[in-house]
Amino acid sequence: MKKFLLLLLLISSIITYGQENYPFVHETDPLTVKKLEEWQDWKFGLLMHWGTYSIWGIVESWSLCPEDEGWCERKKGNYQKDYENLGSAFNPVKFNPAKWAAAAKDAGMKYMVFTTKHHDGFSMFDTKQSDYKITAPWVPFHTNPKADVTKEIFNAFRNEGISTGAYFSKPDWHNENFWWPYFPPMNRNINYDLKKYPERWKNFQDFTYNQIKELMTGYGKVDILWLDGAWVRTEGQRKD
Repeated sequence: MKKFLLLLLLISSIITYGQENYPFVHETDPLTVKKLEEWQDWKFGLLMHWGTYSIWGIVESWSLCPEDEGWCERKKGNYQKDYENLGSAFNPVKFNPAKWAAAAKDAGMKYMVFTTKHHDGFSMFDTKQSDYKITAPWVPFHTNPKADVTKEIFNAFRNEGISTGAYFSKPDWHNENFWWPYFPPMNRNINYDLKKYPERWKNFQDFTYNQIKELMTGYGKVDILWLDGAWVRTEGQRKD
């Protein structure tokens, strides 16, 4: 009973912290409100993380982040270079999203959300904005007929009558306009002053907009856009 009460207190403190630092803004657009109401009725779904980090069997992206957290722990060696080169060994030839979709349907799932890009910046779709992607020539899987895995996954789940969602990370630690190589990254945020270098931030905004546009216009009907990383700007820069 004591453990249960402690858990309730912990959850309550997390919710309170979130409300104070990132207050919830109620949606007013009628189409969005309608979609949120539909989503609440779906109840059971799948959020799927899958990327080059799967080769090492580690948590997605976070080992690149220079923060003193357990999930940010790095291995030895030239870690960032080794991590960013994982795509050269990523060749999931047994990739069969139809089996995943069938299993999700058997379990009673109503929707799925797939990680099209996590914080490391590696795109699991055929973006035209970057060569750091699953369909790039330097990635062996690019010659596979199913190389655009996001498209294949979306189609497979739609065929089972399951609604599709695109997880997309707003932070992109591979993009030079997020973590500018001129400065070392200090944490998960951008590593330069927006007020001093507004053109870099504008370039990153355009890059992000174009990638989201690709997902929303080139991959059929997407029911959910799951944006992660509300902390793309530091505390003092959020109002800029």
